[in-house]
Amino acid sequence: MTTGIKLKLLREKRKLSQEELAYKVGVVQATIGNWERGKSIKMEYIQKLADALDIPFSYFWDEKEKIADQLSKNFAVNNETNFEITIKAPNNLYDELNKKMDFIINRFNSIL
Repeated sequence: MTTGIKLKLLREKRKLSQEELAYKVGVVQATIGNWERGKSIKMEYIQKLADALDIPFSYFWDEKEKIADQLSKNFAVNNETNFEITIKAPNNLYDELNKKMDFIINRFNSIL
């Protein structure tokens, strides 16, 4: 499970809005939304998130280490090409990409 998904699930479990969590962490609501969608989180905010959500700091960190260990084991054992690529880009690039993908999907669906 990615950090963003874990963050969203924890926030919802605590019945906090993105705005409420953002206030507790000291960021704007859009930042929480970006983190939940998978954008990277600076280490300084991991501790603030852990405090705000009343969880241990290691909750986010341990999971990444477990995933990395599992991926390395999978790769060593069966030599599959399981990997993930993270691309950092300005928000407007993602917005434009999403619009184009929606357009293509809608076009494809209308043909079927």
